[in-house]
Amino acid sequence: MNFESSEQIIRRSVFDLQQRLLHWLIALAVIFQLTSAWLIQHADIDAIAWADWHAMVGQALIVALAYRVFLLLQKGSGYWRLLVPTREQRHIALQTLKFYASLGRLNCPDWYAYNPLWQPLYLLMILVLIVATLSGLATGSHIAGIDMTRLHAFTSSVILYFSIAHIGFSVLHDVKGHGAQISAMLNGNKYFHITKNTASKDLQIETENSVSLDSLLKK
Repeated sequence: MNFESSEQIIRRSVFDLQQRLLHWLIALAVIFQLTSAWLIQHADIDAIAWADWHAMVGQALIVALAYRVFLLLQKGSGYWRLLVPTREQRHIALQTLKFYASLGRLNCPDWYAYNPLWQPLYLLMILVLIVATLSGLATGSHIAGIDMTRLHAFTSSVILYFSIAHIGFSVLHDVKGHGAQISAMLNGNKYFHITKNTASKDLQIETENSVSLDSLLKK
């Protein structure tokens, strides 16, 4: 495979181990919760046993989410400021929106770690997951006049639709992009295609479609 002499490919670590492990633990728990909820309502199974497992996994999910909130307060790849788009990232978010609108025909933009268009949604989904798990523990009751069963059902639907969209767009970015988006959440590393005149000595990437982790932390 030949590359233009002006282009350089850099492999950078963007997600640390605890962030990746937590991501997949929460993802697996959410998949189990959605699947078990559907089985309890629609399949000929032992509903009581599955409901017990649904409750236990929900309790474990609360622990995982509590640790995710902890990581939001710790500088690193799970830091909350990385989920708040900068001015440069808002431009990339617009390019990403155009990429979606073109159904993948336009060039797929790149970013350092998190998709700038989805950054606020990630924060929102952490909140939705917390509300869903806590309301699940209180189903059948009313708190401050709110029916916890209906709240649990609503937030679960939001999580389902978000999960489907998240998986679909992740695959689209991995197929159309050059940064190995899915692999980044598996091994922690992404690939950045930059021209030699934009590669600095310490490999900080400040091109139109990518922003360095350090620059995000300096906001």
